[in-house]
Amino acid sequence: MATFDQHEEEGRRRRRRYAVLKTGHATEYTELTYGGYASMLQRLLQSKDERWVIFSVIDGDFSFMDDPNSFDGFVITGSSADAHSNDFDWIPRLSHALLTLHRLNKKLLGICFGHQILARALGGKTGRASVGWEIGIKKLQIDSKIMSQIYGVEMSPTLNVIESHRDQVLSVPPGAIVLASSEKTEIEMFAVGDCVLGIQCHPEFSKDVMLDIIHCRLSGDSFSAEVANEAIGSLEKHQPDQHPLQFLCKRFLKGDFEVV
Repeated sequence: MATFDQHEEEGRRRRRRYAVLKTGHATEYTELTYGGYASMLQRLLQSKDERWVIFSVIDGDFSFMDDPNSFDGFVITGSSADAHSNDFDWIPRLSHALLTLHRLNKKLLGICFGHQILARALGGKTGRASVGWEIGIKKLQIDSKIMSQIYGVEMSPTLNVIESHRDQVLSVPPGAIVLASSEKTEIEMFAVGDCVLGIQCHPEFSKDVMLDIIHCRLSGDSFSAEVANEAIGSLEKHQPDQHPLQFLCKRFLKGDFEVV
């Protein structure tokens, strides 16, 4: 597999190009305020002199597979869909595409649903969490030593992060290592070599986005008022440590090149 130094040198020779694979539609508030999940991740990760393209795979746009080698990396968004299901044709199709991209040694960064579908694609197992929803601000336990060895990133052993999921990765793919866990979710982050990084939490979310999701899901009977109140309380009590996660995502995708 290509090393960080090789990716960095290649990026200096030409304009870098990345794809965001949109797997879910955001709430009306998030769409109107921030343009949706894919746009939020693009703004978070994009640097100058890069080209970013959004592909709505949830709507059947898999045209990125026409010329996958024209992209340096792929980012898979969150979704309300189940990564372990075949309820929609695009889910197994995406799983197959991600396996193909992995065999091409492409950088693959998965967020929430993206984290789960990456695990499925590469031979891991995902499913409904027996503990129910994990939503609001939760504490991650980070394997700081491994994180430093793989990415050269110094991270605190604990981080407060924004969570919004009831599915989880139950077992990692062959050859993967677990980078972080939480009280309810054993596999919060995993890596396969230096080309795959799955992150269950949301480095792209802000508190207002999370609050809106909580209220929308409560009104839709996705969970109880007790779950909602606990989540809202966590948002009022804690600040998320978003910057270290955002830095990690950029470092993973780009190596040392323009990670600021």
